[in-house]
Order: sequence, then C-alpha cells, then structure tokens
Amino acid sequence: RVETTMADKDANAYQDQDEDDEGADLQPTYQLGPLSGEKFMQHEVREVLKEVMNGKLKDMEYDDAKVKQMSLDISDEAKTKIRALGYKRYKIIIQTVMGQVKDQGAYVTSRCLWDVQKDNYASYWFKNDSLFCVCMVFGLYLE
Repeated sequence: RVETTMADKDANAYQDQDEDDEGADLQPTYQLGPLSGEKFMQHEVREVLKEVMNGKLKDMEYDDAKVKQMSLDISDEAKTKIRALGYKRYKIIIQTVMGQVKDQGAYVTSRCLWDVQKDNYASYWFKNDSLFCVCMVFGLYLE
C-alpha cells in the first residue's frame, strides 16, 4: 500500500512541469476580479433558464415519480449551457424547486454571503395548470 501526501503530489507536479517546460517562466495572475466580458450577467443566464424550463416543462403534467429526475435534468442542462457562456473562474450553483399546483402558496427564498462587485444570481419561474418550478442560479467568483 502506497500513500502519497498532498505535499508530495504538489512537489512532483512542479518537478514534472519544470522538466517539460524548461525556460518557461510561470507567474501568478493576481487576478482579484473578473475581466471585462467575463462577469456573470444576470440577463444572459435568465434567458438560458427560460429556454431550458419552457422546453422541458411546457407540456409536462405533475407526476411525483418523475419530478426528482426532471429537476435534476433541468439543473444539469442549465449548468451545461451556462458554462458554455464562458464564465471563467465562477462557481455555478443551481437550485431547482418543483411542486404541484393545488390552490396553495409557496415561498422560495435564499440567503447568501458574497461580494456584490463580483458575485450575482439569476432566477426564473415557470407555472402551468399542473406544476410550478423555480430555478435559481448563483455565480460566485473564485479568486
């Protein structure tokens, strides 16, 4: 049985990198914020959510057995399309809530601690005669 500590892995990675890239001068980026054009744009993400949710839910009837998988499918497809928008160094977190429409009220809220200059969110809700769905996407910048 061989165990490698994290320090050993890092040392080996740098050693291999130095051997492969002789003469390459790697410097830290010191990038503390998103570059222009890479900032999480709420309206772009909202359009993605609208497209995904309307496409998947417009003809769907509420079925308790299918709701879990449908919410996972919506989250996965939305995350893939949002990643394709090119938000580098952003952690994308998606929360999807689905329920049956039966003359009741529902409140979906969230609370986050973040940097208002770099982080943002987008949300979209869908409702038909049978079900409702709320999807929230949080884009958290990683320094």
